[in-house]
Amino acid sequence: MSTRLKEMTLKQIFIANLKKYRKLSGLSQMSLAELCDMGGNYIGQIEMGRRLPSFETIERIAKALKIPPGNLFIDENTTEIVEEKPLTKDYLQKMPAKVKKEIITRLLVSIKSDVSSFLDPKKY
Repeated sequence: MSTRLKEMTLKQIFIANLKKYRKLSGLSQMSLAELCDMGGNYIGQIEMGRRLPSFETIERIAKALKIPPGNLFIDENTTEIVEEKPLTKDYLQKMPAKVKKEIITRLLVSIKSDVSSFLDPKKY
């Protein structure tokens, strides 16, 4: 008789990894929330599946945990090897216009911020 591991949803993987990395860091939900400049029970709400964080919040959580944000989405129970596909022109052309616009907007904001920070005379 073979047993198969129940496949977890991305949300379940995220929650499990959040709990794991928070506990490995020795942080309570409250202390992690404070490090992320969030309300006291926000991390608990995420870990119970009642709240879903934004990408920006995920980045803040990962930074506070001192891990790459992608680590929060790795399913360690899977044996399947997922081959990464490069972003090709064809792949980008097939993306919905809304997604392309969002990616471009975020890239431009990030680049502008980096350039402004680099050119800030107060830093030098």
